Amino acid sequence: MRTSQKTIPLSLLLSCLIPGVAIAEAQLFGKANLSVASLDDDTGSSTAIESHSSRVGIKGSVDSKSSLQINYRFVWQIDMSDDSKASDDHIKSREQYVGLKDRWGELRIGRHDTPYKKAGKKNIEFFSDTYADWNNIITKDHDKRADSSLSYYNTFGPAKLSIMYAGGDDSPTGDNLGEIISAAADMTFGDLSFALAYQDIDATGIAAKAILGYTLGNTKLGLGAEKIDPEVGTSDTINAIFSAKHQIDESNTIKFTYAVAEAVSGLEDPTMMAMGLDHDLNVSTTLYALLADGADGGLSADADLVGDATAISLGVVVKF
Repeated sequence: MRTSQKTIPLSLLLSCLIPGVAIAEAQLFGKANLSVASLDDDTGSSTAIESHSSRVGIKGSVDSKSSLQINYRFVWQIDMSDDSKASDDHIKSREQYVGLKDRWGELRIGRHDTPYKKAGKKNIEFFSDTYADWNNIITKDHDKRADSSLSYYNTFGPAKLSIMYAGGDDSPTGDNLGEIISAAADMTFGDLSFALAYQDIDATGIAAKAILGYTLGNTKLGLGAEKIDPEVGTSDTINAIFSAKHQIDESNTIKFTYAVAEAVSGLEDPTMMAMGLDHDLNVSTTLYALLADGADGGLSADADLVGDATAISLGVVVKF
């Protein structure tokens, strides 16, 4: 005998646990990103089963008596393949904030990606959360999810403007070490998109970048460059990336990227090249194959592969 199953809306469940949440349209969401990879670098070869920034979160909004809307988003990153205990980094905080939105724009307070980090990502980072993520080659000093932040977002015609202030280390001395000022503008004109971003981090330095994206039928092209001016120690560095993807049909997409970072301390300039194929099983599930090759540390910054390295991986992404 079959029994019918009934689901309970998350907002109703929360209202039973926490008084006053019933008015919130809460939504559970997340993404599982897992891969099996063959890795080779200057230290040897290995096989890895990795969780790439898999996450789960709750988001929603609450209406007020006026036109003001209160938004919230709480996200946690979960390592689905290793470190089973929370004390061993199994769970990490991602963006967690409350926002106030009205005709004048939106203010968000809490933990959030800086505008610099987010600017232009959809135009060039076609391999995000894989071994070919741009973070694997660039210096991550300016790739920040800022704590203690206050940010403002609004749209003016074709431009989306975002500005953030983050307080940094609010120690008793009041030094605010790591204080961040970040701003970006993302603009779209038909098939052409571009983004400009600036960021200043106390005791780290200043960064600026420009991203260009162009859509031609089923093909998307992206070009990006950033200049980083460290506070102390080294001279300015410039990083650049070119990306392309082409949708073959409704289920299959091929992707390519090439990136180069200007080396510091007299080392060779690291480079990264990657090719991949995405196969969509449905709107929420994608299988992918990836070949990433890095020279002179081109896969070292985030993938932790040393020197000349290669990653061949098969993965699955499930969104809900």
